[in-house]
Amino acid sequence: MFAAIAGAILIALELATGGFFLLWYGIGLLISGSIGWAIGNNDWVWHTVIGLSIGLVLMILFRRRFVHKNKHEPKDEFLLEEGTGEITENDMVNFRGTLWQYESNDSNAQFSVGEKVRVFPAKGNVVTIGK
Repeated sequence: MFAAIAGAILIALELATGGFFLLWYGIGLLISGSIGWAIGNNDWVWHTVIGLSIGLVLMILFRRRFVHKNKHEPKDEFLLEEGTGEITENDMVNFRGTLWQYESNDSNAQFSVGEKVRVFPAKGNVVTIGK
């Protein structure tokens, strides 16, 4: 019974963490503890060992099904686009609903609040602007 309770606790913890790691051990302990309780065997040490073994096997078997590896690096094409932005009061440029730090392609250019500027593709978290 101890293993079944521990399994239920691990499954509940998995709902809070969301990593699919505790789930398998929780299922294994729940299976082992339930079978042990049904046949009248209350040796919690063996239930725990068998339950964790079942959990390890389940994790190995079902890992590929639930964990998908992204083979392609995601690209945010938004960062590669050009367009028109507006200088804001906090000395940033508002471009497509996002505030960006900026640097000018003309070192002598002065920008005022509300001025429309040309925005060039971003490099990191900084965009280049020009008039």
